[in-house]
Amino acid sequence: MALISRLLERGTRSLPDLQSLNRFIDELYGAHYYAVVDKLGEYQFIRLCLELIDEKYLANSDKGIFSRGLLFLREILLAPAGDGRQFKPDYLSQEKHFLSRQILDSFNDKTEYAQQRCIEEMCRGESIALSAFGDPGDFAAVDAGQLLDFHRGLLESNRIDVFVSGDFDPEYMQATFEGFINWERHEPDSVVQPRIKPFLGPAREIFEFQELQQAQMVLGYRTSILYGMEDYPALVLLNLVLGGDGQSRLFKHLREEEGLCYYAASHVEALSGLLFVVAAIEPATYHRAKTIVERQIESLRRGYIENFEIESARSLLQARLLGIAEDREVFFRFQLREGLVGGGQSPEKLWRSVEQVGIDDLVRVANHLKADTAYLLHGGVGAKIAI
Repeated sequence: MALISRLLERGTRSLPDLQSLNRFIDELYGAHYYAVVDKLGEYQFIRLCLELIDEKYLANSDKGIFSRGLLFLREILLAPAGDGRQFKPDYLSQEKHFLSRQILDSFNDKTEYAQQRCIEEMCRGESIALSAFGDPGDFAAVDAGQLLDFHRGLLESNRIDVFVSGDFDPEYMQATFEGFINWERHEPDSVVQPRIKPFLGPAREIFEFQELQQAQMVLGYRTSILYGMEDYPALVLLNLVLGGDGQSRLFKHLREEEGLCYYAASHVEALSGLLFVVAAIEPATYHRAKTIVERQIESLRRGYIENFEIESARSLLQARLLGIAEDREVFFRFQLREGLVGGGQSPEKLWRSVEQVGIDDLVRVANHLKADTAYLLHGGVGAKIAI
């Protein structure tokens, strides 16, 4: 799918090269088009995005930009650059090379790399452990004809979500898109709901050596709580108390009091039931830093939570949730996640649930946290790890 997303940026049968594609985009008053592959939990998806000027700012003679844009997206999906039997082989060869380079370049972002490696070790055999970009070792076997057949299979049977933002008439937009997706389709495969993998224990520690200036510690916990569950609002609030911002437990105890890290934070993988603590530390302080994190989680389990911590986290979460509609990318991901779990929850509704969370709820959720995998990426000749 990662290769398909890149090939969908290379044009259509009538716009078979970047020169003709860019000329067409410029004719749409400098529109912006791109295709990306991404993941939410275990779900991989391709996203096509086309940004267009609002027609109300154009002269009557220039109306119709939106319709032209939709026809373009439809052609991208149904007639990508190629001869109709396969993607253009030379384009595929180029994109295999470019995607391999992109994957190798991500190796240089040690924070992202450490997070991905912890997930791989923690979730072996689970879909979430796979990168959205795939494995370069598999690219050689990908054939241009088979890849186009796979793409067409996705269009025929997989779920398609349409998101539109801007100033428009909803009824007109709905009618427009009903005519947009009019190719032959089978009943979409039902989306497999996320499943909770039970903690099997015991907790593991993984140490990996690379040449780098500072160590990256990632601690993975299984929560048994997925997005849409009754306890999810409490889990989100607990995460902010633990490592949400400069007022959090991790920042206060790891950085301010002990001076053990350059940064520290925690985040929740909503569709996978996972919580991660990440910190940049010196290798020699690994055991001390890990112990402090575990002590803070244990204190949350025992209910040692101050009201000001809860209200500070609640205030931060209110700003984030009620600000979702102002950020198109964040709003898109929120709505897509809702669709994947079959929900209809708005950010405002989720916030009302968060308002009802009390200390007892936080304690109950904290007791769901089970330490699964501790991962340390460290470097330096002769670096010592205190364990």
